[in-house]
Amino acid sequence: SFTPNMEKVICVLVLYNPNIDLLAKVVSAILPQVDLLWISDNSVESLNLSSILETSSKIVYKKMSGNIGIAAAQNYGINYAVEHNYNYLFYLDQDSIVPENIISKLLFQYRFLLSNSIIVGAVGPRAFNRCENKEYKGSVKKGKKINNEITEVTELISSASLIAVSNFEKTGLMDEELFIDGVDHEWCWRASSRMNGRFFIVETVKLSHYLGEGDRYFLWRKVPIPTPFRTYYQFRNYFTLLRRNYVPTYWKVSNGIKYIVKFFYYPLCISPRLSYLRNICKGIYDGVLG
Repeated sequence: SFTPNMEKVICVLVLYNPNIDLLAKVVSAILPQVDLLWISDNSVESLNLSSILETSSKIVYKKMSGNIGIAAAQNYGINYAVEHNYNYLFYLDQDSIVPENIISKLLFQYRFLLSNSIIVGAVGPRAFNRCENKEYKGSVKKGKKINNEITEVTELISSASLIAVSNFEKTGLMDEELFIDGVDHEWCWRASSRMNGRFFIVETVKLSHYLGEGDRYFLWRKVPIPTPFRTYYQFRNYFTLLRRNYVPTYWKVSNGIKYIVKFFYYPLCISPRLSYLRNICKGIYDGVLG
């Protein structure tokens, strides 16, 4: 019943002050694989993207009014996908260069799962850190293997995940209140609770990814260190999500421990120390008071 040509795939790409040369590579890698590339531009400075936008009629570009957050920018693309009857939506980051056939490989596994009567929330690749050439795996939840090619997980990062557009009609759009941090995970947990959606990593598809503003050693492991601006949202959103009953307990507990450590580690060990302290305290204040 599935014929690949009948299914329309839209890629939604959110920009925030990107490196133009890298972006050109990102766009040229994904364009041949999708029916349309939707670009939401959250950049504060105005970019000259004419060299990229003029390469194809398959690109729709929308400039946001300043940085409206990743969730709101993604929602513009989702609404377009719903209105124009796209079947699948593929999220992409501005610095993720996808391998050839990523869409066809993810679609193949998506259909395989559907054919086994599994309610699929989304499928995504295995991310690896291109600076260290090392795979990212959850430290608390490793996921469980369905077969050699597929691992079931509790949530996916949005970058390079493939989602049936109908799932947004069942689950709702991305949560704009969160602005940036935890937006992808929150949607996954909501999809689990509203439509029993399940999430899968396709191990045969690898995506080079770079997390954080740079990794630093903490005790014996390397951790991605966010900017002070990001720590505000991390702390605020932690307290926001703490109140929601569909957010998994394992996440509330493990992140609670992490944030206690970060509360002391960032202002004591990472400059600008005062900026970290201010952002963390403001994040806690706003998160607790909602």
